[in-house]
Amino acid sequence: MSYLFSYSLSSAVILCFGYIAYKWLLADERQHTFNRIALYCIYLMSLVLPMMIDIFPHITATSGKGGIEIGALTGGLIDSPVAYSSSAWISTVILRLLIMIYLAGIIVMTVYSLSAVMSLRRIISNGEKEQFGRWTLVITDRDEVAPFSWLSYIVISRKDYDSYTEAVICHELRHLELRHWIDMLLAQIVVTLQWFNPAAWLMRDEFRNVHEYQADEAVIRSGADIKEYQMMLIKKAVGTRFQSLANSLRHSKLKKRVTMMYKKQSPRSRRFGAVALIPAMLLGAAVTQIPAVASALQRVNATPLLATVSVQSSTVAANPAESKVNKKTPSAEEEVYTAVSEMAEYPGGMKAMMEFLKTHIQYPEEAEKNGEQGRVIVKFIIDKNGKVTSPEIVRGISPLLDKEALRVVSEMPNWTPGKNNGKVVSSYFVLPVSFVLPSSSTDSTATEN
Repeated sequence: MSYLFSYSLSSAVILCFGYIAYKWLLADERQHTFNRIALYCIYLMSLVLPMMIDIFPHITATSGKGGIEIGALTGGLIDSPVAYSSSAWISTVILRLLIMIYLAGIIVMTVYSLSAVMSLRRIISNGEKEQFGRWTLVITDRDEVAPFSWLSYIVISRKDYDSYTEAVICHELRHLELRHWIDMLLAQIVVTLQWFNPAAWLMRDEFRNVHEYQADEAVIRSGADIKEYQMMLIKKAVGTRFQSLANSLRHSKLKKRVTMMYKKQSPRSRRFGAVALIPAMLLGAAVTQIPAVASALQRVNATPLLATVSVQSSTVAANPAESKVNKKTPSAEEEVYTAVSEMAEYPGGMKAMMEFLKTHIQYPEEAEKNGEQGRVIVKFIIDKNGKVTSPEIVRGISPLLDKEALRVVSEMPNWTPGKNNGKVVSSYFVLPVSFVLPSSSTDSTATEN
């Protein structure tokens, strides 16, 4: 769940940049099919870019044939609860609380979506059905239900069936022909995972706008009187609808729809505005790699929902719940907890540890031949004697890469153990190691993260 939350935060930032670019450059153009494709591309990039960043880090260090990136070190004390500083404890509690709130939001949105599905199914099952080609027309006695389409069904109240049959069926039929329900399903999944992100909700609205523009255009092309059709839309501006999953005739942005009906088709040259979506979303991805943001996301990723039990032992399993990102540079050492006298230290400092890892990690030849790459996260303990103990994989990629990361961590020399108020204590660390296959045309440059 921690990884999902961290991933959703990264994706949300990228989605925000994509939405802003779309709203600025494309939303008001009459090129509905193109805009629909552009919205799909924004979703795709926002969902894929965070994973690509994880697999192909932007900064790599060369070791052997493959690139190796050593990520920011995360660590914390494990000896006893009193060893933690109050600020670290509060920070960890806040992180867990945020993860729990995020999980609760997903549960609420899932329940809401399922309840909407059940409501749709009840209306459809209780209505009078007529076969309409490959589609099914459902006539319901519930006059408060605005006409809508979902899956292969067109649902219309008996009152609307008697008054606006031709226009309503033409409108909803267009929704079904273009499979708009698939768009709404995708948008609802994103909203469920990113319920905290305003851009996710606004993107769903943009999808719905495009759907209504396309359906309105189909009605006008069918020869319907545009004035009468607009009056019908105004009259149907009330009624039950299912925004999350179904396309409803009732739509709040009638002014924009009417304006779009009279707007001329946008010239093809306006489509070049979509090119700006790429740098905009790449900028969003770059924002997630700003050291402060990346450190925060990594800490969220390393914080489990539930705490593990601490045991007085030098080989005890680490408790990553009490963690704080220890972002260090080769020239300076930074404290992890202000209330702790000393954290465990690699001999020679962080720069020496980075050099040790870069010179000792070897990209497994078989893994390179198989195209295996990605980020391995290793957790280990520095006991009271300074020895590296209990290395384990928090998140692995493949047996070969996992084994290599464990090997090099296990071979590290003894550290200077950590202290808290003069007492020697055990501490844990979480170290991300990214294995990257370099491009055949370019050489990686040795750089530290």
